[in-house]
Amino acid sequence: MIDIHVHLADARCLSPGFIAGIAESILDDGQAGGSRVKRVLPLYLQDRDGGRLLSQMAAHGITKSILLIADFGAALGEPALTIEEVHEHHASVVRASDGRLAFFAGFDPSRGPSALELVRYWTARPECEGVKLYPPCGFELDDERLLPLWQHCNDNGIPVLTHSGPSLPRLARARRYPHSLETVVRRFPDIRIALAHGMVWDLEGTVRLLQQYPGNLYADISSFHQLSEDELELMLEGCAKVPGQVLFGSDAPLFDFSGNLREAIDRMRRHLSPALQAGLFDLNARRFLSGADA
Repeated sequence: MIDIHVHLADARCLSPGFIAGIAESILDDGQAGGSRVKRVLPLYLQDRDGGRLLSQMAAHGITKSILLIADFGAALGEPALTIEEVHEHHASVVRASDGRLAFFAGFDPSRGPSALELVRYWTARPECEGVKLYPPCGFELDDERLLPLWQHCNDNGIPVLTHSGPSLPRLARARRYPHSLETVVRRFPDIRIALAHGMVWDLEGTVRLLQQYPGNLYADISSFHQLSEDELELMLEGCAKVPGQVLFGSDAPLFDFSGNLREAIDRMRRHLSPALQAGLFDLNARRFLSGADA
């Protein structure tokens, strides 16, 4: 079982503005439990070596997880570690995981040429298996500044996972999605892109896009823990329409605030055929990561 969407819960690697925004978005002070969130959030952000994540993976039957580096520095304030140090730390955690972890390099075009140099360096290393984009930080997917990145990933078979859907209130909203995404796919025909949260925030629109670009696009189910039982059933019906393009993502450690992951996985399995389970929980991620059938 592969989890395509997790984050290293290490406050040193996260923008202070992002941490504050997550706390605000989970619960505000006027809601029951708000004080608990403010109390426990710092505790969840001390998993520097990924030990807690690895224990959770073992408990839930997850054999591999992808750590996503989102470069929020320019938009929400630089973390305690520099962006170079963030990548090096993720690489060290991956090396110590005995193959259970990999990471996606973060890219923000506002950093200029150094951002692409960083990606080129890490995507040539075994610890890094792709690139993570976060357009709400202030760019569109077809931004001219991203063209060298798309060319690099297209030519070298490197997968890209991009945030899609709503974000923190203090960040921008995509103005040209999905047109910006379609522009990229048409220009770079060998590119593989996964839409984070795609199957949750815009199920119908995401399914249409995946059906239109079956060789290029994938979408994960991260944030599924926020869905009601009826909404979950609808999402899984959508997954059945694009069975080879949906990916499991827990969005750890955010899921830790929302319930038992094992129970949620078992609930999904009850709604899915064995073939759909194999694709969602494993085979599709292998195809997305490697570009070849598992």
